[in-house]
Amino acid sequence: MVPVVSWLRDRRGSTTVQALLFIAIFVVVVYMSFEIWKVVSIKQSLHAATYQAAKYIALNGLKWGISPGAWSQQVWPFLAAELLNNPFVSEDMIGPSGSNPSIHIWLNPFCDRTNYCTRCQFSITVELGYTVSVPPRYGQGSGARLPLTLAQSVSSQLQCYR
Repeated sequence: MVPVVSWLRDRRGSTTVQALLFIAIFVVVVYMSFEIWKVVSIKQSLHAATYQAAKYIALNGLKWGISPGAWSQQVWPFLAAELLNNPFVSEDMIGPSGSNPSIHIWLNPFCDRTNYCTRCQFSITVELGYTVSVPPRYGQGSGARLPLTLAQSVSSQLQCYR
């Protein structure tokens, strides 16, 4: 019969178990770091696309007329092209015009329709739907996919050339 004291001092295999636990945790940390990096990269591309769209509206909005609906149709191809420059944004993420990303344009209601050079502020908000992959839990075959909505808003003013 083996005494209990010698059984408690037997540490064979403990290093292997610790190494396996460390490797599993390390793999999850590396995987989630990559997913976070992808989300941050897409968010930066969304910011650049929204900023460029606001600049495009500020410079050309008067030529298109004071209609935010027409503005969103004008900037849609520009936004899609800018977002597709990111390698993590695929073409199937960019749906038909207005679905993903969705474009919301607000025009100041006090904008003087006779003199566009005064108080013609506008705001553009672009929302992009994205799904984040999460590693599988113990015993599950595949990981979960969590929906995430990335939004960016930029305010500007119509430029008037005299």
